[in-house]
Amino acid sequence: MKRYLWGIIGLFLLLLAGCVFLEGVDQPTNPKPGEDMTIVMHTRIDVADGGRSGTRLIIGFLAPKDWQATANTSITFTTTTYGNGKMVPVPSSVIATNGENWPAALKTRFGMGGNFMADNLEWVVFWTEQDYNVPQGVKENIDITIVTKPGPDNVQFKTGYFLGTSSEGLSDVFGSNNVYKCQFKDCFTVSNGEGDLIDFCNPQIAAVTPGVATDNDLLTVSFDPDVVQTALSGAENIYLCARGYTPGGKVYEACIQTDQSKLKPYTGKKSAITFWPRGYFNMQEGEELEKIEYFFTDATGTVQVGYSNTANPFVYTFKCQ
Repeated sequence: MKRYLWGIIGLFLLLLAGCVFLEGVDQPTNPKPGEDMTIVMHTRIDVADGGRSGTRLIIGFLAPKDWQATANTSITFTTTTYGNGKMVPVPSSVIATNGENWPAALKTRFGMGGNFMADNLEWVVFWTEQDYNVPQGVKENIDITIVTKPGPDNVQFKTGYFLGTSSEGLSDVFGSNNVYKCQFKDCFTVSNGEGDLIDFCNPQIAAVTPGVATDNDLLTVSFDPDVVQTALSGAENIYLCARGYTPGGKVYEACIQTDQSKLKPYTGKKSAITFWPRGYFNMQEGEELEKIEYFFTDATGTVQVGYSNTANPFVYTFKCQ
């Protein structure tokens, strides 16, 4: 009898499961900073358990915070039988689960897709402008068109998308990932803007402050070995190896392991070096630096750690503030 009862319950749950489907996402191939770009989410609903009253479709997508995507995004949707419409930001007062609003709840539940510097990314959440009564048996294809504007910076990050409904929220009572769907994709790049690439995809073992400077400002270059295992893990001393480039193509090199190029520890295993670029490269009067390339090395100079934990150099471009 118990086995029969559990079989009935299992069948009931199966009928309730699978209300929404995220079947694919079309992303632009060559987006530009500051220009509108279009993303299309291909979704489907399949209501098998008595229908829903007063429900809204909810979507979310991951974006850098400096895009201010909630304010700079318009979203529309098309259906086969329910007509077309638009979506609006979910008010921050609407609770998704456990006392968290929707952006916070998506971050808690699904994370940030393996991106680094995740505090500089956010979930942006919209829902249909009106609610709908959806009867049992409805099977509807819904294409959702997102038009958003990237910020001014060159950036790459792993995109993420969410699909759900206001009636089910993030409930797992019918089994995990049945009444909602979340999907992360590979690195997405917005390029041909100004400034150096802001990279959320790869571990940030190096940082330069300030982010905007001229060759006459003091720069601090830091190294963080705790972000990911590198060829310099366990090295007693870390040194900066750098090249400076002028607009005319002249190259200055400073790649000798001395006290002048050695990074100083400041927190745990982190270390940093502060220097004046013009003096560090012994620039001649009247010359200026356009950019520097750099990597980190050990006392022998044979081990090199650079961008994305490779031997390729990091790049820092000088800009007027």
